[in-house]
Amino acid sequence: MNLAPVAYWGSELPFLNLGYTASRWRLQPIGGPFQWDLPLPPSTPEGYPLTIPPGHYLESFLVFTPHRNSLPDELFVNYKGNGRLEYLGGAELVKRESGRDILRDLKNGGPIIARLMSTSADDPIRDITVTYPGAPEGEIFRPEFLDRLSGVSVLRFMDWMDTNNSPIATWDQRPRLERYTQSEGGVALELMVALANRASIAPWFTLPHKADDDYVRRFAEYVRDNLDPALPVWVEHSNEVWNSLFDQFKYALEQGQRLNLSSNEYEAGLRYHSRRTTEILTIWKEVFGDDKERVIGVYAAQAANPWTSEVIMSWEGASDHADVLAVAPYFGGSLGDQEHAPTVAGWSLDQLFDALTREVDGQNREFIEQQAEIAKRYGVELVAYEGGQHLVGYSGTPADKVLHEFFAKANRDPRMGDLYRRHIEHWRAAGGGTYAFFNSMGEYSQWGCWGLLENEDDDRNAPKWRAVQGMVNA
Repeated sequence: MNLAPVAYWGSELPFLNLGYTASRWRLQPIGGPFQWDLPLPPSTPEGYPLTIPPGHYLESFLVFTPHRNSLPDELFVNYKGNGRLEYLGGAELVKRESGRDILRDLKNGGPIIARLMSTSADDPIRDITVTYPGAPEGEIFRPEFLDRLSGVSVLRFMDWMDTNNSPIATWDQRPRLERYTQSEGGVALELMVALANRASIAPWFTLPHKADDDYVRRFAEYVRDNLDPALPVWVEHSNEVWNSLFDQFKYALEQGQRLNLSSNEYEAGLRYHSRRTTEILTIWKEVFGDDKERVIGVYAAQAANPWTSEVIMSWEGASDHADVLAVAPYFGGSLGDQEHAPTVAGWSLDQLFDALTREVDGQNREFIEQQAEIAKRYGVELVAYEGGQHLVGYSGTPADKVLHEFFAKANRDPRMGDLYRRHIEHWRAAGGGTYAFFNSMGEYSQWGCWGLLENEDDDRNAPKWRAVQGMVNA
């Protein structure tokens, strides 16, 4: 499974410290309209403001999702330092204690907002955590979150690492455990390894496309020294380097052309991706030494373009280093593009599911079989780094709003669960191995209906969730 992003706007709450998913501080003028990007005052290295400009306050969404029935009504905001926090929106202050504010969650659908009204430069408000009574001592992750991972064999941390368009190049730029909120810029490696250990699930890491060798080595050393030695570790160079939507694609093209890897710029980018994957895996294998068989080397390509797999796997002996060829065999992706959207927006659900079934049984199945043949020829296993339905209206399509509502309804239809089961039957029949669904949880929007569950208040009758759980626990 791919884990949903750790973001303040997300509906999944993985951590007992709810503050890990809070938004960053934003400077707001008193009495003025909400501001997103006013320059922040000086802060500690961990992101806690040292001063508050006159006529302003600082604001953070502590808990944004309205779906909080699984949380108790009472919350604790714990902190160090001198200053004052106020609360509004979805919670009210009940009592102040030394280093702790006790809140009541009003369960009114509004976000729980904290306002930093005063702080001390010498002893600023810091080390904020948001917890609740009865939280298990010594635990990092909420039991409800861990329960949902039961039966999962691999956790892909692509979104937890904020992999797409990552600016990270050096080890000192990595996300820090001690910073205020983990919701922007990626989650600390310590938390990812802790989750893998706590859930006894193999982690799948997607290293930033600009990461230098020192970053790669230090990352590998931390995993070697802290991951449960009984667990394997999956290692991938970035995410979808073949995809022109992302900075990593542009970077690979630039590097491939700089190194004269091909006269075809796209092929040059794929060859660079292949080479860099090999370099990364070589470092990991060196770090793990006698335990190097635990490292699963991932070479990733485009499911609907088998040529990309050929280029990547054939370049400079990549198959000697690869353990798996990874693709993302989504279905339904073309139905929301500018060519098809106006027609699809006028369809019935019956028409939509007829089209999806034809694709799952036809072209999608053929792509899977072609990729399986390539993987077999190169002596590696075919896996899915992502997959599932891909119903989304592409940005700029006039029918986006209609399509979103239509596609959301389709994702809640029992026939979607049937399609998932049918799709995986084809995957298994072709010889496909591990399949990392995309993704664990997320509210449906015009940007897609990716979550197997929509939110924590979901009754778990969601057809995608039910189908996947049935397959996982069969």
